[in-house]
Amino acid sequence: METIARGDVPKTLQTIAYISIPNSADLEFLLWDLQDAIAAYAQLSGTVLPRPVDLKADDDDAAADGLVLAVDDAFDDGAMITVEQMLDRLGNAETRVYVVVQVAHRSTEGAHMPVKRLREACELRKLTWCGGVAICAGSGIAALRHSPRMGLLRRPFSEAMDKLVGAVRMGCSVEHAQRLGGGSAEDIDTNGMVCAEPAVPAPIWRGVLKHLGARTQSII
Repeated sequence: METIARGDVPKTLQTIAYISIPNSADLEFLLWDLQDAIAAYAQLSGTVLPRPVDLKADDDDAAADGLVLAVDDAFDDGAMITVEQMLDRLGNAETRVYVVVQVAHRSTEGAHMPVKRLREACELRKLTWCGGVAICAGSGIAALRHSPRMGLLRRPFSEAMDKLVGAVRMGCSVEHAQRLGGGSAEDIDTNGMVCAEPAVPAPIWRGVLKHLGARTQSII
């Protein structure tokens, strides 16, 4: 009989913690986009939306069925200590752990080290690693908040994020969720990560983010 990995066994998540380390506008935007999409799909399907929980609160009994970590590729030892403290509070639970990594360049290379460290930390604590997405957009992606989600600028990231949405909704790994949904898992790496890059050339992308960021600041 074929052995099914724990992260490939679907589980309806009742509670989810969303954590960004460090706190930044870009990571908060990515988590907002994820949560907004999860809420939209829950409404369309008539299913119950998982309740958000705060693992940063001073509550020794804090627990979550699912955990989404948003980090950047500057992830250092200090950030790792903070993550480990939160993971320790989950105990030996079957928490599904997902990650969103913001990468400074149009390459997944910057995501490898933080993903490796996070995965090892989860496996050491017998938490269920389920993969995630690497957003290779550089800094300033929060400027896209008011752009159409499936427009030219956001579409690659939204499509990748939707794969994570499917995994969270099914309570299984990103790769297994793709297979269950009849999609292709060819673009998912060995750590269960999907990479998303801008659809326009790098110079144009940087110029667009700079322009949108400046316009946002002028409105504020």
